[in-house]
Amino acid sequence: MLKQIFVITRQEFKSLLKSWITIICIIALVIAPIFVYSPIESKEVWNSPYAAYQCNHALVILGVMVIPIIVMSIYYKDEITQMPVIIFSQHITGKIYAVGKFLGSYCYCLFFCILENVIWMLMPLYFKQALYSPIPFFKYFMLYSVTSYLAMTAFAYFIDIMFNIKPLTIFIPMLSFLSLGGDNTPKISLMISGIYMENLYVGKALSSDTVNLIIINRSFITVLGIILILASILKFSTKKFVR
Repeated sequence: MLKQIFVITRQEFKSLLKSWITIICIIALVIAPIFVYSPIESKEVWNSPYAAYQCNHALVILGVMVIPIIVMSIYYKDEITQMPVIIFSQHITGKIYAVGKFLGSYCYCLFFCILENVIWMLMPLYFKQALYSPIPFFKYFMLYSVTSYLAMTAFAYFIDIMFNIKPLTIFIPMLSFLSLGGDNTPKISLMISGIYMENLYVGKALSSDTVNLIIINRSFITVLGIILILASILKFSTKKFVR
């Protein structure tokens, strides 16, 4: 079973990487954060923790627009090709297929997050200074991008499985993500607002209240993502995609 999931995940990842979606991801998740708000844009070298936070904060904000499009595309390809017929003829169940498709799209999203974090770690070279430490970037990548992208990908995937209507797969998640991105709902927001991270800019440690808030917030986002994934897998039916 795990081997079958891995094969489908790898196939989906490669398929997305070769598709037109990659151009959108390069523009939105790699190029845009550098010129919107970064050390290069602000013309100053930030400290490592603050740069790591801002990098992943930008990725989550832009992911709101990009992830629904990525998820929308993964089953659209199946609807216009005979790939599902070939796959299901090889004794692969619909549940395994659903897991592999989700993991393929999720890993694809995280690939661009990793790439962007690496680019940001190199930014001090622009100012002829030493590279950023990778530790804060790994920390905020795991804490921020991995969890928020899990919830966003899972929700878009759930909407696609439930309705199988491509415009809904795009717009319902986008609107929902934006409503969960404000400062008014810090405990359940997909984004960790900058108002709680001001200490990082001046090189200070986060307050205990902020740390507790982040723990509660990230726990909620992670649990939400897992629940949505399980619900999507249970709801998945091959009848929707094999015609």
